[in-house]
Amino acid sequence: MTSSAVLVGWLIAILLVYGLRLRIAVHFLRASSADQEHPRWLRLFVITVFLTGCVWGVGGLLMFDGERPAQAAALAIVLAGVVAGSVTMLSALWWMVLFFILPIAIPLQLLFIFSDAPTHTMIGVLLGVFVALLIATSHRLGRLIHNNIELNLTMAAREVELLESENRYLSIFQHSPLGVLHFDKTGSVTGSNENLLKILSLDRSKLLGFCMQHDVDPDIASAAQNALDKGAGYYEGSQLMSCLSSRAEGTPVRAFFNGVRSVDDEIVGGIVIVEDFTERKRNEEVIHRQAFYDSLTDLPNRRLFIERLETLCDQNQTETQSGLLMFLDLDRFKLINDTWGHATGDDLLVQVARRLESCLSEGDMAARLSGDEFVLLALMEGKAEAPLEARAESYMRKVQQALSPPYRLASQDTEVTPSIGYTCFTTADCDHEEVLKQADVAMYRAKTEGRARLCRYQPWMRDKMQ
Repeated sequence: MTSSAVLVGWLIAILLVYGLRLRIAVHFLRASSADQEHPRWLRLFVITVFLTGCVWGVGGLLMFDGERPAQAAALAIVLAGVVAGSVTMLSALWWMVLFFILPIAIPLQLLFIFSDAPTHTMIGVLLGVFVALLIATSHRLGRLIHNNIELNLTMAAREVELLESENRYLSIFQHSPLGVLHFDKTGSVTGSNENLLKILSLDRSKLLGFCMQHDVDPDIASAAQNALDKGAGYYEGSQLMSCLSSRAEGTPVRAFFNGVRSVDDEIVGGIVIVEDFTERKRNEEVIHRQAFYDSLTDLPNRRLFIERLETLCDQNQTETQSGLLMFLDLDRFKLINDTWGHATGDDLLVQVARRLESCLSEGDMAARLSGDEFVLLALMEGKAEAPLEARAESYMRKVQQALSPPYRLASQDTEVTPSIGYTCFTTADCDHEEVLKQADVAMYRAKTEGRARLCRYQPWMRDKMQ
């Protein structure tokens, strides 16, 4: 029978070991995160676990009494419980269980196996099987713990990525120079950023819940439906949400509709990226104006006039019309420029342009080709030659009459006469270059006859000029 002094000594030893482990744990928790990564902490933990196992193993040797089977069996059960309890605490590193179990189980197992009592031998064998099962269980539990930790770390990392992605999108959504709008699978608006409200001049309360598939421009409804059906849609115009705005005219925008898919790859709504291209449209209009209109008189220039004449003379035209082309040149324009300066000359050109515009009917065009040269294109109904000539003569007399009154130049009324030549032609059956040459030849003939004349082109004029 074990003496009380030995048992007290053993108890003090076990308390000292557990106190050492507790002290190490306190120092570990107080250390910095970088210091906690140092391998020495794992070595210290393994050493204390092994010491604990050795102390328990020594306790088993001291308390074993082969002559008392009941006490020996009770000792085996107690130590088996201690060993089993360690599995749940140490299985995070399953191999560490060996440093605790084996110092306890091996000495006790050998005592039972080599004992003279037959029951002790059986207990020793069962104790060995029990230890083997505990080691296997520890290994299995360790794998489960590691998998669970990895899963938690993965989920935590994904949550961080998801949060970063959400914050990134919110930053783009809130601070994007473009308008952004969300809608659900019914086409109803669920949200928008501030820039969209500024672009469309809308209140958020009016916009939220508005359905883009009812009471809107058909092109908008089609773009929204295409996004929900096909994943993408496009709209360009000034009617986006115009029914909600108090402005008389909508804002010119380009809207890109895109479907939003769920994890099951099903479209559950959409997003609209809206670009305000008012400034771009204004710039395009300025560029177009500069390319096709005279900057001084604001009349169409040579390029636009030639394109219009080419279109009328195109053989693919289905409708045939009669028309006339007038070529005008101001008499002694250079003398006005040299005498009163170019500013006065420019003033004269502007006044001539306004008078030509007053003679135009729907579909007609007046243009400035260059310098003091102007052209006028007029379309007339009827195909018979005689009626056309009469109407052309009447039209040209009206133009000549509009240009004949004195012009206000340099604070005085000044008479400036034009030399005018014109020709008649039939659309869809003409050569635009030839028509322009004919009017130019007729104008040259008016000049040679003494200026301030009106001449209609005749074929003999070209031979005479050559």
